[in-house]
Amino acid sequence: MSSNSMKPPIISLSVPHNSEQLELEPISPQSLVSKFWSDYHSQAPRKVISVLPPILYESLADSELPSPTPKALSYEEAAQQCRSDVWAIIKECERTNNKFSDPEFDIEKDFASYDHNCLFGIERACDDDDEEQCAKPGSVHRIPWIFENPEFVANDFISDIKQGTCGNCWWLAALASVRLRKQLMEKICVARDEDCGVYGFVFYRDGGWISTVVDDNLYLTEEDFNQDVYDGTGKRARLYKKQKQTGSEALFFSKCGGANETWVPLLEKAFAKIHGDYAALDYGWAGTAVEDLTGGVTTVIQGDRVLCKERLWRELLGSGEGDFLFSLSTGSQGNKYRNGLILRHDYSILHAIQTEDELGNTVSLVKIRNPWGEKSPSGHGEWGGAWSDGSEEWTPFMMKKLRHKFRDDGTFWMSFHDMLENFRWIYRTRLFDKRWTATQRWMSVGVPWLGGYLKKRFIVEVQQEGMVVLVLSQLDDRYFQDLKGQYEFIPHFAVRSVGSNTPICQAHPVQQLHRRSVNCEVMLAPGTYEVIPEIIAERDEQSMPVERVWKL
Repeated sequence: MSSNSMKPPIISLSVPHNSEQLELEPISPQSLVSKFWSDYHSQAPRKVISVLPPILYESLADSELPSPTPKALSYEEAAQQCRSDVWAIIKECERTNNKFSDPEFDIEKDFASYDHNCLFGIERACDDDDEEQCAKPGSVHRIPWIFENPEFVANDFISDIKQGTCGNCWWLAALASVRLRKQLMEKICVARDEDCGVYGFVFYRDGGWISTVVDDNLYLTEEDFNQDVYDGTGKRARLYKKQKQTGSEALFFSKCGGANETWVPLLEKAFAKIHGDYAALDYGWAGTAVEDLTGGVTTVIQGDRVLCKERLWRELLGSGEGDFLFSLSTGSQGNKYRNGLILRHDYSILHAIQTEDELGNTVSLVKIRNPWGEKSPSGHGEWGGAWSDGSEEWTPFMMKKLRHKFRDDGTFWMSFHDMLENFRWIYRTRLFDKRWTATQRWMSVGVPWLGGYLKKRFIVEVQQEGMVVLVLSQLDDRYFQDLKGQYEFIPHFAVRSVGSNTPICQAHPVQQLHRRSVNCEVMLAPGTYEVIPEIIAERDEQSMPVERVWKL
């Protein structure tokens, strides 16, 4: 090292000839604050459609980068796509002489590898160090192996439904209401080939219909017979299978009441597939499930706030084949049970009737069902008040008139008044047929830090006076719930005539948990109207940030 290297460095400064260029404009405190917040505000908010770089798609012959504006399929388009997919699978099965195995939702392979990706999402409540706290199935087998005389459906879907290990009472309560209408179930269960083991279904999501197919592998509760046990004749293995791995009761998840019916577990499997896994079905609301199954629009009614009970009762009376389907939720206030009913639990409304007893008194009764299909071990799950099984109201005359029998099947009657008193939420889903015209428009908005109506709005032109159902909906986050982040978005909107400041209708969630969509049913005269959204964001610190989930 030379001595010159020990000298301090020489720094050269160049000064511009115009000294005025050195003068910096002072930045106000407000400008500093605004600049800080600008880093957290997207100028072009959009749905994230892919977490993989676009270059990865370039080398694939049959894969395309997902579209930022997916086309919403009509029911006819989705059903036709489903039939085409099932037909193509049947032809391939016949060519290879193999039954269908779904590569997109292969629960047999997933079970054998202990990955459990079909059971749980990215963020899991249990891990390898805590296996005992996480219920898992014992085995996976195909329908012909499980059922002695399997049949997809018998008696037009009217068999009972029983909940399994999954916490999806909300979905099963909806299904129990929908299955009473054969034409609705036939729209969902589009195509199948039981020999090949392929089943096609359609569901409604994000403003359009989607289709999916599944194979006939199902989860069972019990493990396979222990091969280490000596059983030279196979008798013990056959007895074990007969007792623990045969029929509907052997299934780990939901099942039909009939020993050999299969439509419930297969439909549940298809619904789990389109949401990524079975764990995604935990917790929800029956009203949103009816929307997913029918394409209807659900209004949430608080039981103790009904203004015109007669109007609601008329709608209930016509729900058998009318414009509405109904379901219920007990809410979560109080202990685990109230008057025999399970709290934080959803129920189905099967039937409503107004009749006279033997004394000529008019009674308004509602037939309700618990998706468990039976009482709990503690004896709860069914209503325990007037008109419950064994109550004094059930005279021989009324038993015969309503064809009622006392059974532990999850089904019970109660008066309309008691229903309003004991169920916190009533889900009223309006169904749409060919008499209705539907249109939709999606837009992306940045959620402001301040509350208030947004500048962006929807314009609606009404050409003929009539009932209009307006819905403001956000994307269903159930199929990407592990990646939705810490914020919940609660939609509101107001409707008014263009040029007027007087709202015709204002819509907001009855409670924030019912936040996927809000709607307004209103009679509108011909004219031009604007729908003005308001979005409120709330942070849930218990949820994991997306960047942490991404690192799992």
